[in-house]
Amino acid sequence: MPEGDSIRRVAMQLAPIVGKTLLRATTQGLERAITGQAVAHVDAHGKHLLIDLENQTQLRVHLGMNGRFRRYDRVTGEEVLGRMSPGRASLALVVDDAVYVWVQARTVEIADRRAPMRGLAVAALGADILAADFDADVAAASAATHATRTIADVLLDQRVVAGIGNIFKCEALFAAGIDPRTLVGVIPAAKLAEIYRAAQMQMRTSVSSGRNALSPDEPAHADRFAVYSRSGRPCKACQTPIESYRLGAEPRWTWSCPRCQPR
Repeated sequence: MPEGDSIRRVAMQLAPIVGKTLLRATTQGLERAITGQAVAHVDAHGKHLLIDLENQTQLRVHLGMNGRFRRYDRVTGEEVLGRMSPGRASLALVVDDAVYVWVQARTVEIADRRAPMRGLAVAALGADILAADFDADVAAASAATHATRTIADVLLDQRVVAGIGNIFKCEALFAAGIDPRTLVGVIPAAKLAEIYRAAQMQMRTSVSSGRNALSPDEPAHADRFAVYSRSGRPCKACQTPIESYRLGAEPRWTWSCPRCQPR
């Protein structure tokens, strides 16, 4: 699943669309009434992309586990859409010089300003870890209320802090020297804040690097990760083999170093 850094970078790629008129807007091949509207603002909150139009309609996109985002020049994009089965193109936005396509996105919501459910999905989320005003101490206090859960589980809880996924869960815990199976209740507040600061720093670096945390064109065990997807490979800090195991109420593969992150 794309994490908050990837969605933030999608928002950055969409910056040129602000002020432009949607020449065509489709969901699963069907043209929507927002065609002809101008884009007023683009933003991200955690793993959710938000596109506001001038008539105050809002588009919310969540890519889910398998969704992908693609940008094409106008000619290439029209050709791609022409070859693509309608069900695959969850959302397509066409402007004068580009075509933006979301493929197999989990959620595409188009809500006008009076829609009763508008904004509720984002309102239920915690603070965006990549927001300029993100406060790690406030995030730590929120996490501390989940004392009987593992820190790995809480880091993935988008209601606590939005944007962290499995990659930065593992990487931030390695940076802080905390075993993912540790219960939140035994972690000091300062250490909880340190974990969130580590995730924020790593994700900001990913955004500014110009590449997604995990590109679909490279193996998941890319050497730039400290522990993520490096089962059995030597820890970069101590050479101990990295462990992997499934963890959580909805089990996710998790990686850690048994020496650098002692239980």
